[in-house]
Amino acid sequence: MLIGEKIRSIRKEKNMTISALADQIGVTTGYISQIERDLIDPSLSVLRRLCKALQTPLSVLFTEEVTLGVIASPAESRTAVRFEDKKSTYEFLTPYIKDREISPRMEVFYYKTDPNCWVSEEVMIHEADECNYILKGEAEYHIDGEVYIVKEGGSIYIPENTPHRIRNKANECVEGIAIITPPIY
Repeated sequence: MLIGEKIRSIRKEKNMTISALADQIGVTTGYISQIERDLIDPSLSVLRRLCKALQTPLSVLFTEEVTLGVIASPAESRTAVRFEDKKSTYEFLTPYIKDREISPRMEVFYYKTDPNCWVSEEVMIHEADECNYILKGEAEYHIDGEVYIVKEGGSIYIPENTPHRIRNKANECVEGIAIITPPIY
């Protein structure tokens, strides 16, 4: 199922109109309609707002339905997504279980951020604890007026609802693993 189809399906499961969803995330009904028909690819910030409004973890949009139990994810079967607005590629390491009675307790993904850029032009804030482990390179985390430099092998923990920005000021990509504990709905 494509991302837009998943968004439409979740919205309908929650008995939410396109208009109500558009109002809640600050976009037009036409924009939501285009997303749901897979005519456009929304930015990561729009996808995050959609998921928050729909009370659904972001990983739901990028993973396929799986069975319950232990799940092994071969590298070639994982979902990788490129977000140009975030200048990063994300590869989901944890699968999504479609059973609505069971919510994932964490999302884990591998990311690769382009050289010499901010991950986002805007400050990021989300209702989830986040831990990043740097596999390669060095990243700057700008949080509450402080700059935290996290080098290869280092990690940083960011509590939920903490505004932050991430910068790669090097001439090489930064690679890392992020663990996010989304709210349980």
